[in-house]
Amino acid sequence: MARRKSSGITSLSFNQDQGCFTCCLKTGLRVYNVEPLVEKAHYSKEELGEVSLCEMVFRTNWLLVVKARKPYSLLLLDDQQRAFKAEVVFKSPIRALRARKDKVAVVLTSSVQVLALPTFQRVALLRTPSSARPLCAIATEPNATQILAAPAHRTGSLQLLDVSSVHRDGGSSAPSVVRCHRSALVCVCVSGSGTRLATASARGTLVRLWDAVSRQLLHELRRGSDYADVYCISLSAQGGRAVCVSDKGTVHVWARGTHVAAARAPPDTRALCALTDDNSAVVVICEDGTFHKFTFAAEGNCHRSDFEYFLQVGDDDEFLQ
Repeated sequence: MARRKSSGITSLSFNQDQGCFTCCLKTGLRVYNVEPLVEKAHYSKEELGEVSLCEMVFRTNWLLVVKARKPYSLLLLDDQQRAFKAEVVFKSPIRALRARKDKVAVVLTSSVQVLALPTFQRVALLRTPSSARPLCAIATEPNATQILAAPAHRTGSLQLLDVSSVHRDGGSSAPSVVRCHRSALVCVCVSGSGTRLATASARGTLVRLWDAVSRQLLHELRRGSDYADVYCISLSAQGGRAVCVSDKGTVHVWARGTHVAAARAPPDTRALCALTDDNSAVVVICEDGTFHKFTFAAEGNCHRSDFEYFLQVGDDDEFLQ
């Protein structure tokens, strides 16, 4: 998710277990822990310049960074040594990043390239339409089928590729294509286990949940009747729970295909959502610099249990990673 706001935020990104997030700024980069909410890394503009994208690799010391002044270059930053360890340059600007512990998917203008970590050797390539949103999702659990999902050339369709096999020439086998929606895709998510897939289209009225192995539709999750821009979909590790947030300022939660709860988030500011480890709460981070935690019960009751301006949260040296 990348859009500049008056807060100075250029993009936000949760890590793979959704227990941390990065905040890219015109004035540098910050890394936060979610529970408790504390700032764990802080890079100034003098150190990094303006950062447009940053992807964590779980809770390791690796940070994948794209600078605003070097949009074609992907940098591997060692947070422990506060030094860059590797760089790879592409022929088109980097639009999005999605990582697992051993690979990173790099979304470019008309392709998604998958690189091994930390060598940056290319292991897979998917051709994508240049008109599509910079969408990409990858299964992140170590033993999961390494499903990569990205837009296909047919409107509303998604291509799925197993990137577990390394090809010497950097190529890959042919992907399978799933017709998900009639209108263009705006959001896609793969569960950490690689067994479930969630999609939303430009209509934004529903989220579709798929079996990523059989490619069969499991549930249609109703978000609302009005058109909406779905900013983010997040799934629990096994895909049993789903949460989404949209420009309507609503957060919706489903369990096993049934609507569980809804909550209000700030409207008209781009946001990301994530489920907590025990699936009892949802965390929402917004590009206006606000942090929200919503706790919900099975009967549908939901309340906001935490609120912070995370840009005002300082470092906590006593926090143990």
